[in-house]
Amino acid sequence: MATQKGLLLEKAGNPFKIVDHLPRSTPGPKQALVKPIFVAINPVYAALGRFRYSMSICSCSSRREVFMHQTGMLTMGMPAVLGSDFSGVVVETGSQCTRLSKGDVVYATSNMGQNLYSPFQETFLVDEASVFKKSDNISAEQAAATGVGLLTAAFGVLVGANGTLPEAGTKVPKRDEWLVVLGGSGTVGHFGIQIARACGYKVAASCSTSNSSKVLASGADATFNSRASPADQAAEVKSITGGNFAVVFDASAVAHEAAFKILEQSSAGTKYFTTTDVAGKYTAPDGVREYRVRVGELGRDGDIGKHVTEETAKWTPVLAGHIAKGTITPVEIEVHSGTGWQALIEAIKYYAEGKAKKKVVVRVQND
Repeated sequence: MATQKGLLLEKAGNPFKIVDHLPRSTPGPKQALVKPIFVAINPVYAALGRFRYSMSICSCSSRREVFMHQTGMLTMGMPAVLGSDFSGVVVETGSQCTRLSKGDVVYATSNMGQNLYSPFQETFLVDEASVFKKSDNISAEQAAATGVGLLTAAFGVLVGANGTLPEAGTKVPKRDEWLVVLGGSGTVGHFGIQIARACGYKVAASCSTSNSSKVLASGADATFNSRASPADQAAEVKSITGGNFAVVFDASAVAHEAAFKILEQSSAGTKYFTTTDVAGKYTAPDGVREYRVRVGELGRDGDIGKHVTEETAKWTPVLAGHIAKGTITPVEIEVHSGTGWQALIEAIKYYAEGKAKKKVVVRVQND
């Protein structure tokens, strides 16, 4: 069996090891083998000791690799190869691949927690239907920081709330309707705002007052203070929207109390609460349709995994078109110094210490 180098986690919380005995896969009929060039580590919103959100992290684009490293959760078992966001080059395709060819530059989020599909190694498998082909208007570094946040936001706005995103380039009339995003300054919030705008909604997004200009630059029409009480946030949203909204998307995974208060102000007949929190023990109020985003189930067996995989395949080409047209734009990134697996270990440590304020991207191999 052919082998390759990569990072291996032998036990949750142990140091990563650089090893040279990981199996090198052969792609199935509708798969491709990808050489990762850049991988992303998501931005720290708090010190590592604040991991009180438990499994809500599963579908939030922040904190994922460190969470998996420290707990072993979200993996299929130990020892584990980790990673989620990546960009890389197709080196081999399966016999039935029609979208991808050798040499294509692709990006996405991996099938998380599944060793053969994880990008912290020299090559790994992807399902052809679940990856984006990179367009010329974004760099490989930017692409590496896009996949999981974009997909998570798409599930929150489009799948969970029955949103309609037209093909890129289609002129969409501006709706006289708002969509509310909680956590607008994060990666998922950024993409949630832009997807909602591309659907024709006006967007009100929560954030700290210091991040208001950033969130408006992402495309929000108005912002409100995420640090206010749930009742005060609801009053502010009522003032902004006049109650003319039906959807609240909690991109932060921690704002369900504010979401429920805000939805009390909605005049819609059908109300939607979508969230990246997959394990919070609460129930949405009567009359509110609740949807929890579970992109961590991508590629897995079971009803949820099949749902996530099918919806990902459906929306991937549409979202890629909007990236190519510039209606959806990348987030700000920080490119870590150095190249290789040791550089990745150092970047994960840098991230875990709370030093990063943006998504961190690491070059792990040369083109």
